[in-house]
Amino acid sequence: MGRSVDLVWLLSNLSLALDFSHRGLLRHHQRVALLSLRLAEAARMTPDDKIALFKAAIIHDLGVVSWAEKNRLDTFDVQDPWPHCRRGYELVGKVEILQEAAELILHHHDRWLGGNPSGKKGAEIPLGSRIIHLADRVSVLLTKEEWTEQEILNHKDRIIREIELQAGRLFDPELVCLLREVARNESLWFDLTSPFLSDSLRLWAGGEFLLSPDQLRAVAELFARVVDAKSPFTYLHSKRVAVVARFLAEYLGMKEGDLFLIELAGLLHDLGKLAVPDEVLEKAGPLSEAEFNLIKTHPYYTYWLLKPLDGQLPLVRWAAYHHEKLNGQGYPFRLTGAELCLGARVMAVSDIFTALREDRPYRASLSWEKAMRIIADQAEQGLLDRRVVEALRDSRRELEELWLEVS
Repeated sequence: MGRSVDLVWLLSNLSLALDFSHRGLLRHHQRVALLSLRLAEAARMTPDDKIALFKAAIIHDLGVVSWAEKNRLDTFDVQDPWPHCRRGYELVGKVEILQEAAELILHHHDRWLGGNPSGKKGAEIPLGSRIIHLADRVSVLLTKEEWTEQEILNHKDRIIREIELQAGRLFDPELVCLLREVARNESLWFDLTSPFLSDSLRLWAGGEFLLSPDQLRAVAELFARVVDAKSPFTYLHSKRVAVVARFLAEYLGMKEGDLFLIELAGLLHDLGKLAVPDEVLEKAGPLSEAEFNLIKTHPYYTYWLLKPLDGQLPLVRWAAYHHEKLNGQGYPFRLTGAELCLGARVMAVSDIFTALREDRPYRASLSWEKAMRIIADQAEQGLLDRRVVEALRDSRRELEELWLEVS
């Protein structure tokens, strides 16, 4: 597989996929994670507890399923925020390396005064959840005005005052006192609003936590589930693409290490769809030119969200090039056959095949025969790799068995 991947580094980058909205890329999760770690340091949390806190804070809104829900959570005193907490708890609880973060995510909107679905109040709420709740609302206030690092010191006192008004109601009063102390450090506010936020976060997160291949796959599967949850029509899409791509890659003689990487590429290839508005992905009729232009952004965002892995793992281009065509008429990079390696060609065929075999808002799933005719026509037109398409055609029995296993 090459060099190991650091969990802090990976989650810091993947968390950006959760932060797209109608207002652009907000970096909310990185802000919450950094402020949470600063508060944890002031609260003298143990190193193990701080690691669990980071894991929870950096993906705390993983359970948000729509842009509408995301926009609602931008309201400071949001009503009924718990559905996404429960979904996040269920998703993260299935990943062994993140399990200690699950409970913190479940309670990260619990109010100090009570009235929470959990029945918990005050010090019964896990300390990590109380910290994330406070940091989350500070981030919401920061994002609301979009202040830069050159402006923020003029407004930080107003933010602290708004938080203090909710001490003993929404927030742990002792943590609000700690926030006041931590907030005296001007560099904190610069970190939260500057382009160097991610660098500062990695410094505060501490040492490396290198992932095994199985742990890396588990994190990739987690984000695949988040992407596919955006629409009932794409349920299991990323997992299916990963399974088909791995099978075809093995059939075509790719080496064992690359089989693992192309599986990861399949799981993460649509990560950029988290940047596409729900109403476009769910549209039942034909897309307008403007809407299709939005669709074209998703492999671009996949590329840049995964780009930090590029020096370690070749999966970045395999994942991001799945809409490229051999004749240069794909999108968004307009690459030609000479620029597309076997991994990228396998991904393109796997994605098209899987999409054709699934229901979509505008049509029912196609039979194997109809899907195969469309794919074969694209190979004849010089859009798809003939060798990969032939491997697909010759593997019907095996692929249909794998499809049933995934479903």
